[in-house]
Amino acid sequence: MTNESVSLTSLIDAHTSPSVSSRHVVVVHAGARDAYQLALALSEAGLLDALVTDLFWTSDRLWARLLERLLPSKIVRMLHQRSATGLPATKVRMAVLTGLRTLAFEKLPLVNEATRRRTQREADATLGRLAGQLAERRGDALVSYSYYGFDAFRHYPHPAMLFQMHPHPATMRRILSEELAAHPDCAASLQQEWELALEPEDFDHLVQETKMAAHFLVASTFTRDSLIENGAAASAITVLPYGVDLERFHPSSRSKPENGKLKLLFVGRINQRKGIKYLLEALRLLHSQEVELTICGRVLDDLALFKPFADQVKIRPSVSAAELVEAYQAADLFVFPSVAEGFAQVLLESLACGLPILSTTHTAAPDLIDEGDQGFIVPPRRPDLLAEKIAWAADHRPELARMAGSARLRAEMFTWERYRRKTAEAVRTFIERG
Repeated sequence: MTNESVSLTSLIDAHTSPSVSSRHVVVVHAGARDAYQLALALSEAGLLDALVTDLFWTSDRLWARLLERLLPSKIVRMLHQRSATGLPATKVRMAVLTGLRTLAFEKLPLVNEATRRRTQREADATLGRLAGQLAERRGDALVSYSYYGFDAFRHYPHPAMLFQMHPHPATMRRILSEELAAHPDCAASLQQEWELALEPEDFDHLVQETKMAAHFLVASTFTRDSLIENGAAASAITVLPYGVDLERFHPSSRSKPENGKLKLLFVGRINQRKGIKYLLEALRLLHSQEVELTICGRVLDDLALFKPFADQVKIRPSVSAAELVEAYQAADLFVFPSVAEGFAQVLLESLACGLPILSTTHTAAPDLIDEGDQGFIVPPRRPDLLAEKIAWAADHRPELARMAGSARLRAEMFTWERYRRKTAEAVRTFIERG
């Protein structure tokens, strides 16, 4: 047993009490996954016993607030990314050594990708094991994010809930393998995707955790369908789309011109999983200089893909939070042709900024919009349909402007407050059913 395990076990023993209700919950994930919304939801509902994670900045402690006054603002902003207002530090159990080791291997320039992946999976296993042991010791319910579930459930011999972040790993591997066969020039990014890059044992663990779970929380019907495709019962899956910060993401007070070039926007990692080649092919099919595309994100494949579109495509590899909002506000249509997403938060951010979306059935778009009202939904891998919708938008600017207003109204239905309330209800129902 590692020193870290002993340390965390001591924390468990120190906080264990026979009076702890079995209606409380242990949650496990690394990092600031979904801005800690699941843990916040359970804490607000009085259900959270502990969040087991790697590194968390306890900003509600006096010593932390005093230290922040001495640190550069950039460092403070980074620390706040690993914090959550409203989530008490007393509810957080950290595996600090595991977190620091993973962070070091992620940042060190000479560490190869295989070593980083192995270190990450070892950290995932540690967090899962500690969470399972904690929940079992306290008689709590257990909710594990995917990637930690296999080890969490092995140490917790009771029905448990899995938050399936991405579509089922077998579905993801199939889709990514098809993309790799069709687009070998994008191998650099596709082979970095975990469902293709993981060692066989680790991939098997991802598959096994979906079989070990008694119930699933997912953020999109596409993820739900992928679980059903691989044997999960539809009745064991709860679909809860995420929320969005409506104050941070909002429309501009300035009206957009209904003439001039149609401004498209793409936000995200620029790779073939996001369908970037299909978007470029759509631009080629349009063969119009009246459409321009701005891409905010880091390019993971060969930049040569963009050379034929040098006059039409602008790549912004690094934008600030404020610049991102401005990019949403300045565009006419958000285009996100991904081949496989568990959700795609950028879709909600776009809608909140009053930006209609064009995305695929393999994202959360079907859960967020009505076709033709707040945007458009097409099957993946269909550049011809992407081109058709973009051409319509270019020719129907007044209608597109009306869709922008509808986009904001639709986004207002998806608040984080609503998400947390629904999530707490789903977990409570699972616990009550035993």
